[in-house]
Amino acid sequence: MRIEKYNASRLKEFIESEQYRTMPVIPVSPQRAFSWQNNPRMEPEDILMYLLFDGEDLAAYRCILPDHHAGVRFGWLSGNWVDPERRRQGLASRLFDEAFKDWGHQLMYTNYAPESKAVYDKTGRFALYRQREGVRYYQRAVSAKLLGHRNTFYRTLRPMFRLADGIINAWQDLRISTVQKKVKPDFLHIEPVRSVDPASHDLMERHNRLGFGVRDLEVFDWITSYPWLQEGERQDERYFFTWIVPRLKNTCLKVWDNGGKLIGFLMLAVVGEKMTLPYVCLQQEAFPAVVHILDHYLCAEKISYLTTYNPEMMGLLENSRTPLLGRRRMYQKVFSTHELLRQLPDGNKIFFQDGDGDVVFT
Repeated sequence: MRIEKYNASRLKEFIESEQYRTMPVIPVSPQRAFSWQNNPRMEPEDILMYLLFDGEDLAAYRCILPDHHAGVRFGWLSGNWVDPERRRQGLASRLFDEAFKDWGHQLMYTNYAPESKAVYDKTGRFALYRQREGVRYYQRAVSAKLLGHRNTFYRTLRPMFRLADGIINAWQDLRISTVQKKVKPDFLHIEPVRSVDPASHDLMERHNRLGFGVRDLEVFDWITSYPWLQEGERQDERYFFTWIVPRLKNTCLKVWDNGGKLIGFLMLAVVGEKMTLPYVCLQQEAFPAVVHILDHYLCAEKISYLTTYNPEMMGLLENSRTPLLGRRRMYQKVFSTHELLRQLPDGNKIFFQDGDGDVVFT
């Protein structure tokens, strides 16, 4: 077996190669590779992707997203895969060891699959950096989508889940339409913007709401200009991570008071049926307006569920007029290698945004 490593330059050549076009399994989508190549926090020598070949067959791969905090550079572990027929052979650990060495022991991860965490736990090289509590709010029934792929037993029940979801959502749509007629999101002046602009960035900086990533305008422009997802009906089945989604909307809103003072900024991300709030910064006087904004978008977009770890947003959603089916407690954990942990500030003293790490792209 052999390991191949790709920095941005070599990754570009790989994506344009005949090898990539004919591979039965691809390690990265063109969309995601293009985004990686334009990351302002990437250095030319950074290794972004590790491929493990067994002869000519791709057996496993691992990807890294370069980042930094307060001048300390590190990489986010951002996606890995092992051929199902070659699992439990130590291939994921082998690629991790290469990344651990190349990145000088400076790695973090969050937003992980259980299988990936098992690999990281096995190394003994990580410690919990921060745990955040959040809530998932359900507006429409999605049991077929969330439960129908868990195992063989749940898959056999998928038709029943779909039937139940349809009945519940027919009733729920009537409730939503009634509320939607009463929602007026223009309680204060709202200005849509393409991305985080200087005024919004200044607002977040002054109120310590740039999150762990402390992203600047160039990075925010990269996030909105080079997404990892795109709208479409069917994605290349050779890639095992989501790339094509039925609906993708990223909405950035500035909120002004009646005197023309900027008092809030919201980034709303809609992927398929779900909504997240990657970046939020609100002064207290913006709270009444933002409740109306959330009610409007949840109803107008027919969102099935919204997940947030932002304590202010959780408080506002408790006062929402949107008819909800239920709530579920959620937890987000951020892990760091022991060596990196010693260089970072106390994670409990940092305000994390829901879009920190690679989460803003997914």
